[in-house]
Amino acid sequence: MSWRDVARVAVVLVLAPLLVSCSEGYPGEDRPLISPFDMNNAQRVAELNVVGRDAPGPRWRYALRDGCALEVEQGSGKDRRRVAVTLKRSMDAEVVFDNEAKTYDVALIDRSVDATQPIAILLKTDKWTYATQGSLLVDLLIRDCAKGITAR
Repeated sequence: MSWRDVARVAVVLVLAPLLVSCSEGYPGEDRPLISPFDMNNAQRVAELNVVGRDAPGPRWRYALRDGCALEVEQGSGKDRRRVAVTLKRSMDAEVVFDNEAKTYDVALIDRSVDATQPIAILLKTDKWTYATQGSLLVDLLIRDCAKGITAR
């Protein structure tokens, strides 16, 4: 073995642990991906809390109470706002762009009352992906609540 071969082996031995440990910013263990369509309502609310925590802006928290009452809390301290809405079949969660605030809002509307006026804003974020995730999760909560499924 020549000194060049020895040098190459030494470089490989030095760099190998560094390359193996480099994960390019990805976590060592991936969280299992479950389709929101395959989740039960408790899992959907848990995932909605992840969206509300990770979305840029104030923190949003969610809980599903008896009778399919969705409790939504935004912010903390003196700026905390809380609303509870009983989910019904006639409701939908829609993503609406607020041009003034430049945010994507998940608006809860009730088509049996007035589809132009939201009952509540369930999430406000400047990222469309968080808003669409939240909207889908709430729509599936509504769907299963309408079927009488509160949790599995």
